[in-house]
Amino acid sequence: MLANKEFLTLKKNPNILELIPNYTVPRYTSYPTAPNFTEKINNYKYTLWLKKIKKSEKISLYIHVPFCSSLCYFCACHTTVVNKYNPVKHYVNYLLKEIDIIRKIIGKKLKVSHIHFGGGSPSILKKQEIKLLMNSIKKKFKIEKNSEIAMEIDPTSVSKKNLIANLKKFFFNRVSIGVQDFSPVVQKIINRKQTFKQTKELIDCLKLNGIANINIDLVYGFPKQTKKSFIKTLKKIHSLNPERISIFGYAHVPWMKKSQRLIKEEPLNNDTRLQLYQIASDFFLNNNYISIGIDHYAKKNSSIVKKLKKRKLNRNFQGYTEDEAKNLIGIGASSISSINDGYVQNKIYVPDYIKSLKKNKLPILKGYEFNNDDKMYGTVIKELMCYLNVDFNKIIKKYNKEKELIRSIVKMKPFIDADYVNINNNILTIKDEARPLARIISSCFDQYFFKNENKYSVGI
Repeated sequence: MLANKEFLTLKKNPNILELIPNYTVPRYTSYPTAPNFTEKINNYKYTLWLKKIKKSEKISLYIHVPFCSSLCYFCACHTTVVNKYNPVKHYVNYLLKEIDIIRKIIGKKLKVSHIHFGGGSPSILKKQEIKLLMNSIKKKFKIEKNSEIAMEIDPTSVSKKNLIANLKKFFFNRVSIGVQDFSPVVQKIINRKQTFKQTKELIDCLKLNGIANINIDLVYGFPKQTKKSFIKTLKKIHSLNPERISIFGYAHVPWMKKSQRLIKEEPLNNDTRLQLYQIASDFFLNNNYISIGIDHYAKKNSSIVKKLKKRKLNRNFQGYTEDEAKNLIGIGASSISSINDGYVQNKIYVPDYIKSLKKNKLPILKGYEFNNDDKMYGTVIKELMCYLNVDFNKIIKKYNKEKELIRSIVKMKPFIDADYVNINNNILTIKDEARPLARIISSCFDQYFFKNENKYSVGI
């Protein structure tokens, strides 16, 4: 049995805050996480991996558009503010070139089940560039009939009429809209002015045109957020009736993202962050939404809830997804591919990205090649992050690594003692009230994680 009695002392339910560490932890959109990527993974290695993808395997595509019309101080994405469209248009030419090179390497017309345009603000793209990209993908790959084609949208910088016409024409069927917070005080601090009216008009227009699969992003932990102002935002979001809601903790990483140094006010402490997290969770659970993993909520009858119940949920660099493809190919500067053999990240800065493609080379910066232990621990972490439980009987049967798992479980002693985690019949379960601790608990299985390294965001 994995649950050795010697470390089950059962101190009952301390305050969750007592178990939130003063060090930072990964978000686990990948395992191993990005700080473990190295330049050992190069163009040659990635080419070998791409060639190994079988024709019977479905793939998904991520297209990164690293441009925005204004700078949101809080943003940790790789993006650049542009005042003219020419840089965007120029960049798209190299997206097309990268798609062409990848298709030639793969050598066969693979099936595509998901396409996601992220950024930055991919809604900055005009009709001609969307047409060029979608036609190229359609020519080089086989887009499945029921594919999800999604775009992230900034409501403050789009023409509703033109955007929605483009989405319909090219069969986009899902959108994700950034809101973050409707409080004018908070918006001023983070330099993102977005009215409820702007957002509502866009969502109403999307729904009228048959695009009802809408996700809204919120953030808790910003300076000057209060319970009262955050509840107002939650009520406004609920009135918009989105299919899904993502509520992320603000990742304050100014050592990585210089724009965050422009935020002059202090981010909220763990106590207040936890309160806002719990307020949001209670609000949406009481309004007919279901919890998905650690920070997503979806309507009870939504397709992602069905995937959750069937344990067919996935988690990648875009968060929780219904995408079951084992190979995600990233296109564009800074994009990350997740292939059967490992991860590959493109060069981050657009000039470097373009320079490689001008030489007809894939713009690889770094990556990571999986070993057998990585796959095992990655499976455990994904199961915990998606379902809050993992069946070690299945893990041991597949990987035959019982002793290694026991060592990781011993690290979980504080959470087991607190009765926030239990192990019955070799099934480890994070209790629902401990959902905010899921990232911290998952880090017990991260073989590359060191508590004192300031690489990530706070644990809640």
